[in-house]
Amino acid sequence: MAKLFGILLLVAIAACGPSNRSRPGDDDSSGDGGNNQGTVDAPACATSIVKADKIPLDLYVMLDQSGSMSDSVAAGGTKWTTVTSALGTFLQQPGLDGVSVGIQYFGVPPGGGACTVLSCTVDADCGATACGPCVANACIGFFGGAGDSCTASDYAMPAVEIAPLPGVASQIVSSMGMHSPTTGTPTSAALQGAVDHAKAWKQAHPSDAVVAVLATDGDPGECDTSLPNIDAIAAAALAGTPSVMTFVIGVGPSLSSLNGIASAGGTTQAFLVDTGGNVNQQFLDAMNAIRHAALGCQYLIPTPTDGGAPDFGAVNVVYQPMGGNAQTFPNVMDMASCPANGNGWYYDNPAAPTQIILCPASCSTVEADMTGEVDVTLGCSTVIL
Repeated sequence: MAKLFGILLLVAIAACGPSNRSRPGDDDSSGDGGNNQGTVDAPACATSIVKADKIPLDLYVMLDQSGSMSDSVAAGGTKWTTVTSALGTFLQQPGLDGVSVGIQYFGVPPGGGACTVLSCTVDADCGATACGPCVANACIGFFGGAGDSCTASDYAMPAVEIAPLPGVASQIVSSMGMHSPTTGTPTSAALQGAVDHAKAWKQAHPSDAVVAVLATDGDPGECDTSLPNIDAIAAAALAGTPSVMTFVIGVGPSLSSLNGIASAGGTTQAFLVDTGGNVNQQFLDAMNAIRHAALGCQYLIPTPTDGGAPDFGAVNVVYQPMGGNAQTFPNVMDMASCPANGNGWYYDNPAAPTQIILCPASCSTVEADMTGEVDVTLGCSTVIL
């Protein structure tokens, strides 16, 4: 049985119920005027038994590589080693089909080049000009201040482009291994670059859920350090077209700014990681929680097996809880029509539907059921609230 949180398998099985109010094109073959509240076997009325694809989820991670990420944590290691280890575990865990991830770091040198060499004896050892010069056997481009870019486009250029898991996992792990926590904290430029890239990616992939993930261990330290201005970046991304949400993970105690960024970015509050505990597990849990929250309860409408367009008046959503009876969720017009505490679902665009979205109460129910299944049936008159 497929599980929820982005790994649900939707197939046209279970029951389907006739509509309790007529709509144009409905076939009321029951003879009861469309008021029959019962269910019938799917094969009796379904015109197609099909598999629906889950909404693809794309994450653009902006990872703090400032010097304070080298601080030790209680369980051993540093913030940097535990966070990058947790991110590697997240990328390589099973069940992430349909999830794509890209990454960039902050700060980066002007022009967006990556400094991958820390120690040196001469300037040439530092590679790109922006990573030098060599001062006291260290490439000064690694460090904050003069070496960090305050240009958003440098952060909108990914170190590893967004690509599907599991294939991209090894590239991101290798990329993290080439970086060290030695820069400043240019949060404003990094956040602007992150949401800019996420927005451009969403425009090119309109059917995907695309979000920015800011992972940092401290308050802004350079470029524009005004907290209201940084919050405004996240707010503008959320209000823009296409809309991009910003999730925030904070590692350590100096995190006063992060809840404001998360709230402005439409994700309520930051995920805070206590460095006195198991940082690796907390960060991994935060990434998985972001995956679930970002994806939500959104599903692509299945395509009939004959390849034609679905009859949008003959689509039903059936929830099968583990060990319980199947429940057919009724269709409502839109989010505003969702019952406060009851079940329901709606189309993303009633005039030209592309997605099925569960109402909040239904979404909470199915997300809490790790072993339940959501099915979509085609061909049975839609049950309408």
